[in-house]
Amino acid sequence: MQLPLKQKLFYFFPTLFCFCLPFGSLILSGIIVLWFVTSLFNINKFDLKKGLKNKTVLFLFLFFLVTLISALFSADKTSAVFEVESKLSFVFLPYLLFCFTIPIQIIKRCIVSFVSGCFFACLFLVARACIYAFNGHPEYFFYTQFSILIHASYFSMYLILAVVLVILFYKKWFQNQKSTVYSSYFFVLLFGATIFLCASKLGLISFVIILPILLMYKLKSILNFKKSIILIIGLSVIIIFSVKLFPTAFERLQSLRALNINQLNKTSSESTTVRFLIWQQALDLIKHNFLTGVGVGNTNDALYTAYQQNGLTGAFEHKLNAHNQFLQTFIGLGIIGFLSLFLITFWQAINAVLQKQFLLFIFLLLIILNFLVESMLQTATGTLFFVFFYCLFNVTKKKQLLDE
Repeated sequence: MQLPLKQKLFYFFPTLFCFCLPFGSLILSGIIVLWFVTSLFNINKFDLKKGLKNKTVLFLFLFFLVTLISALFSADKTSAVFEVESKLSFVFLPYLLFCFTIPIQIIKRCIVSFVSGCFFACLFLVARACIYAFNGHPEYFFYTQFSILIHASYFSMYLILAVVLVILFYKKWFQNQKSTVYSSYFFVLLFGATIFLCASKLGLISFVIILPILLMYKLKSILNFKKSIILIIGLSVIIIFSVKLFPTAFERLQSLRALNINQLNKTSSESTTVRFLIWQQALDLIKHNFLTGVGVGNTNDALYTAYQQNGLTGAFEHKLNAHNQFLQTFIGLGIIGFLSLFLITFWQAINAVLQKQFLLFIFLLLIILNFLVESMLQTATGTLFFVFFYCLFNVTKKKQLLDE
């Protein structure tokens, strides 16, 4: 059946949004606005009421409401306004994904668009690095000089999700298109190699944690003890080979081995050391502002003051946030904000396991790993990625994606 233009546009914008995500494009907010405008011409009262009553939507709205109230009482109004603006996706995206009937084919198209966007972003970065290397600058194959579209940690997170989606769905979806299935193997190799080139410590650790879980889940029907041992040995060989092929990426992990928590250099700006120093200050701020927090607009200022007073010159010089979303939220919003975020992540992950929603669980595992060492919701790159796929995977069951 031919869809009316207003409905075509409503389904087009999420697809475009997914493709543009890996490029960190400034047009993402504009796409959401256009998507919202088209939604006004497609409202169904029954779907709207049903969506607004959904517990997941209410949790996301609650987090935004707590942020908004805290912003009203924050001394730093400029930062408070920024915090509210950056959290608007907690309202708009749940509305767009829960309050409308989105066909499973459109959701599949969104997933394929995201994977395709990741693929073309990788090609661009590798081609750019090759040009620089040809002109005597091989350092452009490494970390922040390589990942210029978005921060290396976030880009690695995107690529890990892309690997998960390809391994879970592509063979089933494109079983009659052998060339696409074979291409998907290349996608996984390219995404894996790019994760190593990004050289994000968190990206590498997340990849090493999630890949075995993903493969064991995917192969569970054929795995026995012998095959499990073979799989473990195979993954170990791949890791050893990766260490040899991407030595620079693994050199960044050496700081974890050398870390002595009892003898931290307060002047350090090295990413691992400074995180532990920051977390100590964050916990102290939480202890003194447990109930209501310092105010969402005052969070970073409170941290900077703590750095300055306690001699954390490296953290103060670089104006670093809490580098842990749970601590960042607790400092700004107090116990209510922290519990809201806890329900959205940990509680939902447990619920996903109980309801056998593997895709939602593996996504939340990836998010929680990143939340533990990054204040992801302080950037559009992190917030849009989190809220969009959080809603999408809550709306859609993995079984639907495979059966339809």
